[in-house]
Amino acid sequence: MKDTTFQLDRSFSLTKIISEESNFKLFYKKNYSNEKTYLLINYLPNKNSIKIKEIQLPLSLDITNIFTHENKIVFSSKMKNGKNLLSIYNLDKNQLFNVYEYLYRDKIILKLKKINSNYFSVLTSERTKNNLKKIEREVYNLEGEKIYAFQINSTSHSIVDTKIIDYKNISYSISLFGNKNSNEAIGVQFDKFIYDSLISSERKYFLEINPIIDFMNIEKKNVIRKLNNKNISNLKFGYELHLDTIFIDNDNINFSIESIKADYSNDGFSNYSYIPFYNTYSGTYDRKINPNFGGYSHDINLFMKFNLDGKLIWSSISKMNSFNTFSNRAYNNYILKENELMSFYINKGEISFKEFSFSGENKTFKIDLNMIDAEDIKISNETNPEGTFHWYLNNYYTIGVQKIKNKKAIEKKNKRVFYITNFEIRNKN
Repeated sequence: MKDTTFQLDRSFSLTKIISEESNFKLFYKKNYSNEKTYLLINYLPNKNSIKIKEIQLPLSLDITNIFTHENKIVFSSKMKNGKNLLSIYNLDKNQLFNVYEYLYRDKIILKLKKINSNYFSVLTSERTKNNLKKIEREVYNLEGEKIYAFQINSTSHSIVDTKIIDYKNISYSISLFGNKNSNEAIGVQFDKFIYDSLISSERKYFLEINPIIDFMNIEKKNVIRKLNNKNISNLKFGYELHLDTIFIDNDNINFSIESIKADYSNDGFSNYSYIPFYNTYSGTYDRKINPNFGGYSHDINLFMKFNLDGKLIWSSISKMNSFNTFSNRAYNNYILKENELMSFYINKGEISFKEFSFSGENKTFKIDLNMIDAEDIKISNETNPEGTFHWYLNNYYTIGVQKIKNKKAIEKKNKRVFYITNFEIRNKN
């Protein structure tokens, strides 16, 4: 095992980690209100080397999305006035190109995605004249020229969230739709595009899917009672849902959905009320945010399989262990096998596994991540910071903080240690 170390001014804070096939890129910003200095650190594990590139931008920006391609960085950001900006930075020439379209419209940039070596897409959200949310996908080349765009919308509902996957020159869009001014999705919309032309559109309400009805009959009987005497198109599902994993396997589109909801009923003593930023001088996490913030709750997860014409083939829904996290993102990871689906997440140093057989049989089990030395005793795991990230193939890495004590130490003091460890999901055979 080799250690690679580098020193940074303590004013730099990590903005983004970009994981690629054989290297990592770490993007830092100098942590002052009007600072315009950024660092791009390229780490090559195989060569055990680090390259650091300093970037000076003309504006101090809050970077929201970023990816790299060869000698260019593509990123979206928010300006001081709250407006969105799309930018392309040439690392060789130290030149910045801005797409100013988003400064003059009430569009929110949701996501950036690299399509291939020539193009990338921007996913945006804005309100229609009827005050319903719609989502637009705009495709650009790496020179910042718009190639084409298409909209995902509904005449009677808001589009809450969208994931798009490109396959054989067709763009497949999976969207969550809900009632006006509500963050609770009530169904899934399937759209199929060739470039900017809509080929077909299908939709499915959650409360017309049998496994979900069975689940709600146990967990939320009041919703099922309303189902019998209320229009399904207006009936709330009861969860704030977010799309996560999406992939195509055997000409079927597989995707996952997870409930994520911010909790602001905290009494002011939650460990989610600070940003996990370690102050080397004070030895504490010292950047307070909303004292009433109690983290994001994760209650249920769904997995669905559609064919390429938008017909539902299979679905599952299950409870999570009602845990809270600091980050507003889905925590479940998925691996699809021939006849079953495996889902897993890590919370408080423990891996929770579920196996869903397409024949209907489910299994649940847990594994403790033991990352301490033999002479140490684990007291507890914290949940801020915490996370699980896909690395490559079936390999993942997880981070967190543990409170431990040493059995052999003369002074029996507890200490808090940060850990990062990788693990692999293997077949049983």
